[in-house]
Amino acid sequence: MATLRAGSGVGSEPDLTAAPVLPPISRKKQAAVLFSAFMTIALTIGYNQCFGVFQQYYLSSGQDVLVPSPASQDSPPTALLAFVGTLCYGLTWAGGILVNPVISRIEHGTRAPTTPSTRLWRRRILRLLKPRVITMSGVLMMSAGLTLASFSSSIWQLLLTQGFLILAGGGVGGLVFSNVIQALLSSVGGRWTLRIYAVFNLIAGLPIAWAVPRSRFAGVSPAEGPARPNTHVSRALASRPTFLFSAVAAFLQAAGAQLPLSFIPSYTVILGLTATKGANFLAVSNAINAVSRILTGYAGDRLGRQNTLVLTLLLAALSVFAFWVSSVLSTTSSSLSLWLAFIVFYSFSTGGYYALFPALIAEVFGIRQYAAVNAFILFVRGLGTMFGSPVGGQLLGGSEEGTRAYSSIAYWDGALLMGATVCCVGVRWADGKGKGWKWIA
Repeated sequence: MATLRAGSGVGSEPDLTAAPVLPPISRKKQAAVLFSAFMTIALTIGYNQCFGVFQQYYLSSGQDVLVPSPASQDSPPTALLAFVGTLCYGLTWAGGILVNPVISRIEHGTRAPTTPSTRLWRRRILRLLKPRVITMSGVLMMSAGLTLASFSSSIWQLLLTQGFLILAGGGVGGLVFSNVIQALLSSVGGRWTLRIYAVFNLIAGLPIAWAVPRSRFAGVSPAEGPARPNTHVSRALASRPTFLFSAVAAFLQAAGAQLPLSFIPSYTVILGLTATKGANFLAVSNAINAVSRILTGYAGDRLGRQNTLVLTLLLAALSVFAFWVSSVLSTTSSSLSLWLAFIVFYSFSTGGYYALFPALIAEVFGIRQYAAVNAFILFVRGLGTMFGSPVGGQLLGGSEEGTRAYSSIAYWDGALLMGATVCCVGVRWADGKGKGWKWIA
């Protein structure tokens, strides 16, 4: 690659640094890294994707964790319970704004400044922050959070344990865990389900965390390798239209995309089906989403990533209005059919954002700005995740309304996703205006 996009994004500047000579990597190590990455996503994002099963359980009359039972209350705290899951999911994303700069400093050997003004304790802590220490700490925090949650009896305790502590912690993980967690909840109850999952996370996660490889850039001298990429968003970058549109799109998409996952199990029960069916539908949603990420990535390479992203977001928004809203308002037996159609179309279309946006960051802002923009976008996505479902829970109507209790939630979700679509169109327009319009982009 002869040139790289400048940090300002207007035009390009020569890459003054030759490509570094990286140490070779064996096929065996490549396979190990790929498998470890797969399992890491399954254990962290997979758990977050199936929290709706826990939420439905906590709201049921048969739950054995919360005292008093939310089902016995005149106004169940649905919004606060939704916040337990979205707090965990949101902080998983938002933590990138802290972890990314640390990892970058570790890779480039600048984690322990030795200036006289630097405090001794800070230098010692930074020297201990190896990638392996960070990943193993995350596994231990997740298992500790799940274990402590099993001893909780109130929602604020769940917020601190199942929500906050697990923050350190795809589609395939959600596919597997949805049914497994529902089966455990039905057979051994909520407390032992949390304990079993904590042990499983410890057994499966620690070997992966221990096996985290040393960065290939760590062995490259500063003279050979590229300068450390920017890890903080500059004022000039933050004022660009492409950045502003991207940040708002990330917030709205995260808020809208996570919301149905929180309510798939409970809405399925409202339709007259069992909680097990709700967990099955959530598993199907995650499976479709996993396949969609692959297919939309393939389509993005040929139709343009920005074009494909806009189309998938528009399809997601339209699927909410066409199928979920119709299912909510329907008074006939077609309500279930419309709900199933929504799960299929929505799950497929939301996979596009996850598959395409990381590559779009490098494409729009340049590889030198990737670490800074990616960390900030993940942070904003975390905030959006913590915003969508709790508001949706507050909009939920009474149980006597039946499916219509979810009408405000469905409209809210559609509005969020339509707003994200408009913002991605704004990114497409601003990027084309600055670099020259191309139909395939």
